[in-house]
Amino acid sequence: MNTGAAGIWAVVPVKEVALAKQRLASSLPPSLRQALVRAMMRDVLAALQAARGLAGTVVVTADAEAGLLAREHGARLIFERSVRGLNLAVAEAATRLRVDGAAGMLVLPADIPSVTPLEISDLVARHTRTPGVSLVPAHDGQGTNALLVSPPDLMTFSYGPMSCSLHAGSAQALGIAPVVHDPARFPGLALDVDLPRDIERLERLASTTRTRRLLEAEGLLGARARDPAIRHQ
Repeated sequence: MNTGAAGIWAVVPVKEVALAKQRLASSLPPSLRQALVRAMMRDVLAALQAARGLAGTVVVTADAEAGLLAREHGARLIFERSVRGLNLAVAEAATRLRVDGAAGMLVLPADIPSVTPLEISDLVARHTRTPGVSLVPAHDGQGTNALLVSPPDLMTFSYGPMSCSLHAGSAQALGIAPVVHDPARFPGLALDVDLPRDIERLERLASTTRTRRLLEAEGLLGARARDPAIRHQ
């Protein structure tokens, strides 16, 4: 991959579509889970396309279908020959971006369908220091839903349980004071969809996303979700 441009690049790691969102298995059948994964990924990539302040977007995946979706949205692709885990995927992207001369890297998950271009632009504009680390925690305060680092390979990545605290600690160990934003300021960035109750939270966010339209059509959001008589028509 040769990005051919400096600036801050977004990186979106994507799991295999067929295996994603297993924690929703008790609520959604496999076909709907896969449709949800596709819709959320499209929403995230569309928001990144429309955001200001980014040099471009890179998708890291071992999934051929996710690779095609990335191309449809103008993203560059790092195609993994095997699934190696989130931290190794992000680390590879960071190394490639540094070699290409990128100034920074914004890592976003593919399951934050309510993220807006304005939120992304605002986060990038507030990241004014190099070396620097900016974080937006997930709505549970534990995960990392946005990680902006400059330069791209500044730190070790620690995605997994309590990753936001671990990323902040890694920055501090390097002598850098991380900027940890209040997730209430970035509600779309902060809301990832992992559990059935996360779908319910989408109801509270104004959204015209593909994800919301899919869930409304399936009777999981909106009037059909609230009224069983409508849902079963």
